Amino acid sequence: MNTMIENTIQNKKLNLNDNPEIYTMNNQMKKHIISENVELYINDANIVNDKIKNIDFIYMDPPYDTNRNFTLDSKSDKTGFSDKWDSNTYEEWLSTLISKLKKTLSRQGTLVVHISSENSFIIEKVLREKFKNIEKIYWKRCHGKNTVKNKFGAVIDVLFVAYDTKRIFNDVRIPIEENSVWAFKNKDDVGCYSLGALKHDRTRKGYMYSILHDNVEYKNEYGWKSSKEVVEEMISENRIHFVPKSHNMYIKVYKHEHTGKPLSNLWDDIHSITRTTKDPRLYPTQKPQKLLERLINIFTNQDSIVLDPVCGSGTTGFVADKLNRKCIMMDINEEVLPIIKKRFEDKIYNI
Repeated sequence: MNTMIENTIQNKKLNLNDNPEIYTMNNQMKKHIISENVELYINDANIVNDKIKNIDFIYMDPPYDTNRNFTLDSKSDKTGFSDKWDSNTYEEWLSTLISKLKKTLSRQGTLVVHISSENSFIIEKVLREKFKNIEKIYWKRCHGKNTVKNKFGAVIDVLFVAYDTKRIFNDVRIPIEENSVWAFKNKDDVGCYSLGALKHDRTRKGYMYSILHDNVEYKNEYGWKSSKEVVEEMISENRIHFVPKSHNMYIKVYKHEHTGKPLSNLWDDIHSITRTTKDPRLYPTQKPQKLLERLINIFTNQDSIVLDPVCGSGTTGFVADKLNRKCIMMDINEEVLPIIKKRFEDKIYNI
């Protein structure tokens, strides 16, 4: 029988088994076919089968070593997991798992490990031992809570982005806020526009020339970012905004042409799960669909395979399926199976 795991080593062409029944692979992992794109294996993620290869993106939201037991709500002790560890066992578990996961990555693959900022030290230590490049994304998951009186409110998670050399990285833009520095307050016959800098500052010199327009000479001590020929062409197209008083020129950046602002490493526009019907919380540590959507769009292509070794409620696979990516999920907790199946049946998307 062909499986997703078996086919990841064959040009990423997946022929999923039509039989939805559970079976055991190498007597180690129980497999469930969740959808045409998604497979779920119930077992410890450290039992990663050697046949998993060519994974372009791994998202891992592991236990945080919080010394807590997590349940879905305060009235029930079901649907959750224990995050209590003996001395050094947490680091050992992480180190072993990340070593095995790294072997599954393709040459252009990326591992993202999601952790709270308060519990990030061990994760960073382990990753820096195993990967050449580590970047950090700081996710502001919520606003400060009014119940916190004697310490700073914990609102930041860290997403460690680990890779060795070349990786998939797609440019993802986010919408411009109305009150941002890109406010489109100027207007002409074409539309509303903001002002894009054209002059260089003192850090380096640009193209040295002057422009005469309506009897005013426009020049800059450190030059301009574009050549005279390019600027003259933009003037002929009415794409230059002149400020005679300061002898300065700006490029007109039209609102209807703007593709959004590039992402920085601070993400404050995606909020954590709330108790709404748009993205219902089904698991204690569930992450928002929009967060996974952004990560998958950045670090995968259409033919990529995604892996989540501690999948919880299955958000990674749920979003990957929506984006038409293949996904392998794993979790040691059998209670996640009905939750994941229900998500795929209900199809309540928030992306």
